[in-house]
Amino acid sequence: MSSSTDAMASPCSHDQFDEPDRGTVLNYIFQAASDDELSIFKELVTIILDNGRGRPKEAIEELRVEDVGQLEGFSALHIAASKGSLEVCRYLVEELLVDVDLVDKEGRTPLLFATYHNGGTAEYLLDHGANQDKADHDGSTLLHYAAELGNCEMVELLLAKGAYVDPVSACGTPLHVAAGKGHYGAMKILLDHNADYNKMVNGVTPLIVATDAKSMKCIKLLVKAGANLKEAAAYTTLHAEKVVSDYFLNCIMEDVDANRDVPFDGPMLKREIVTSGLISRGSNSLKNKDYVVAAKLYSKAMVLDPDDAVLFSDRSLCWLQLGDGKTALLDANRCRKMRPHWPKACHRQGEALMLLKDYEGASERFWDGLKLDPVDTDIEDALRISECHFVLSSMPMPSCHIPT
Repeated sequence: MSSSTDAMASPCSHDQFDEPDRGTVLNYIFQAASDDELSIFKELVTIILDNGRGRPKEAIEELRVEDVGQLEGFSALHIAASKGSLEVCRYLVEELLVDVDLVDKEGRTPLLFATYHNGGTAEYLLDHGANQDKADHDGSTLLHYAAELGNCEMVELLLAKGAYVDPVSACGTPLHVAAGKGHYGAMKILLDHNADYNKMVNGVTPLIVATDAKSMKCIKLLVKAGANLKEAAAYTTLHAEKVVSDYFLNCIMEDVDANRDVPFDGPMLKREIVTSGLISRGSNSLKNKDYVVAAKLYSKAMVLDPDDAVLFSDRSLCWLQLGDGKTALLDANRCRKMRPHWPKACHRQGEALMLLKDYEGASERFWDGLKLDPVDTDIEDALRISECHFVLSSMPMPSCHIPT
């Protein structure tokens, strides 16, 4: 393209361009469209391009960028719309009646590029029949592109003009796209227009995408909207790297620790989060003998589900491995109180008492456990050891006589 307006005026002179080169005409026309030089643009189209045939609409619609690349197949309306050339857009749409939804090689309309670059021409095209839901060859709609940019004004405009809020492309819905880019504002607008925050596309929800993007604000926004925490926690535990899982769980726990209003309504939802995230991580730490980390994870899980006896049993085991008999016994007693007929609760009490050298008390707890499960060999072995210790501890110490 020529870069000067003066250079574009010369093709309108018949004595200089009796048979103008098509490539030259294309460059001049597109430059005039880009610069919103309406008078020059009209002359180029009607006098040179159409050459007096009376078919300027067909001539300008057929004129496309021929270079291979991102602009291949661009029409003059694409150029004018993307550059904010409103006067040229009006001439093309209202006078020549050019198809407002012309597509380039990738199936992209002028409105899409107006969405990217210029709100004024975007609103004009929408007011003159442009399809706000038109998708390109990859299935991405204008709302996808606006969400990707985080262009809140354009997202609002498209939705106000009736754009469908949940179109699906290979990238998911616009909410997926905005979440992946961490665009809180665009997400808020989409959610306010009832975007589906639990929409699963390619195995992921917007919450999972926000988690992968490590966007704390977006994660919290989706959680408060009611996003399915079970799926996100399961995904981060099973499919994502440990750091991502940490990030998701820490975002959730930050609100819990601060006693904020987090929508963990219902014990089932709480249990699902704990099972999918914190307990799984705590169990892994326990297997790796990282008892301090495991205890911390179980402690956080208890905030979400304080009535889970298994959590107290597992944390009691952590304290046992760390040599803290008193704290281990406290957790074991809580566990036994919650599930008085669970043999493992009795076992944990006995182990804690053994560490505290209360062998008689340990024997009693192991007996309780063995009564509940007579075939539990671990409890049976523990009982035998505790009784031996009790007998030995009850025997009088021999007196030593040192000869003089």
